[in-house]
Amino acid sequence: MSNSVVVIKVGSSLISQGSRENSAFFKRLAKCIQKFRENDFDVVLVSSGAISYGMKKRGIEKKPKNIKQLQSLSAVGQIGLINDYQINFDKFKIEVAQVLLSHSDFKSETKSNNIKSSINNLLRWGITPIVNENDSVSTEEIEKGDNDQLSAKLANLISSKKLILYTDQKGLYSKDPRENKDAVLIDEVSLKALSNQKIIFGDSGKLGRGGMKTKLSAMKIFLINNQRTGYILSGHEKDLFVSLQNQKKRTRLKLI
Repeated sequence: MSNSVVVIKVGSSLISQGSRENSAFFKRLAKCIQKFRENDFDVVLVSSGAISYGMKKRGIEKKPKNIKQLQSLSAVGQIGLINDYQINFDKFKIEVAQVLLSHSDFKSETKSNNIKSSINNLLRWGITPIVNENDSVSTEEIEKGDNDQLSAKLANLISSKKLILYTDQKGLYSKDPRENKDAVLIDEVSLKALSNQKIIFGDSGKLGRGGMKTKLSAMKIFLINNQRTGYILSGHEKDLFVSLQNQKKRTRLKLI
């Protein structure tokens, strides 16, 4: 087990495409985890996607709004999601374990300590924990966002110094890039100065529940001191690890 842990969160939009696209993304993600390990970082992965997997399994194209239906779809899809991770990561000799959490778990000191102990033990064994909101019994993440805040709370709990949010956009833009060709990528931003910048937020994707607002809310939870750095970047980049270093391909967020 390394002394440094990085938390990576993956959005639904990246793993809810066709099987070929899914396999390509899992391959890029696995290589990224390998490179972090080579640089003496352990990785904890927070992954959305259970509901979109459930929609595919049930042949549903339009995402329901009913909470009970979303809970059931999550229960159906979680099996396929974790199986896909296991099948694809096995090719890179990355052993995985499923960890299901809810926001209420972090409110209990006993549960928080148990979560931290369990994840640290998995990392000592060389296993990559794959964390998801337990949507089948909890409605908090369904209602609040796309696992963004859950990843921030978890990163705080295990004292991670890096939180990386992979999404379908390169990062934080001055305007919604899907609607404005003159949108400019903000390569670095201070949370304290964020209110002074003119930023227009896009909505979440078709299958995702979050959006840029939930990602910045997550960063506000995570960036509690100057030793921590957050990143928002595209999961479509060819080399996910290298793109972290390229200011033209990501947004880096710090407290100051």
